[in-house]
Amino acid sequence: MSALSAFARFELVRLLRSWKFLAITVGFPVIFYMLFLGERRSGAIIDGTVPWRVYLMVSMCTFGALVAALNAGGSRLATERATGWARQLRITPMPAWSYVVTKVTASMLVVLPVLVLVELVGFTFGGVRLAVIQWFALTGLLWTTALPFAVLGVFVGFMVNAETAYPVVTALMFVLGYFGGLFNPVNQMPQALQSAAKALPSFHHAFLGLEFLSGQTLGAVNWLVLAGYTGVLGLALLWKYRLEESRGLA
Repeated sequence: MSALSAFARFELVRLLRSWKFLAITVGFPVIFYMLFLGERRSGAIIDGTVPWRVYLMVSMCTFGALVAALNAGGSRLATERATGWARQLRITPMPAWSYVVTKVTASMLVVLPVLVLVELVGFTFGGVRLAVIQWFALTGLLWTTALPFAVLGVFVGFMVNAETAYPVVTALMFVLGYFGGLFNPVNQMPQALQSAAKALPSFHHAFLGLEFLSGQTLGAVNWLVLAGYTGVLGLALLWKYRLEESRGLA
């Protein structure tokens, strides 16, 4: 087994063994789904397309992806940098870029079971019924389009220190969640907030899932916005990593 693949496996196992990380990552979206499900009649049609229970399930999948990616890449990475773990890895045979790539990959791998668990709660507790192929397609769509969240999490981990990581990550989760329309249908928000929501990746991530379930053509704008966020954040992450590496900090 190569050093890179061994490190990737180590990262994933370490994340999954942390019960505090798993409790927060899975607990937030599941609890919020149960709490907000009764806010409206579960069969109420939102935006004339999908029932509230379906809308909320997709929204909480997006929120779960946010929570998983930001905690896996943000808080934990900032702590590792503070303890010198990242510097120790520089003396290993792994390529210099592998640390960043592995962090993003590990975040994406953690996102997948979170999506599945939220969907399972939607099925059992919320009464969401889809064809088997729809469940697989929805999961695949929401997972692949969660990449900007994973990149954002790792970027935050490089930008903040261990003391400020948790409040910054928490603030990002709820800003992107609330203002992205994950807790309330966007068309029921004030006009200014509707415009703000459409500028956030969380809105476009959930909207793609809702478009898929309502039988609409997946909007090119949603894909472009998510790709744009991934590209910009990826370049910013590369710049920050190289800067820290040149200073002997990464």
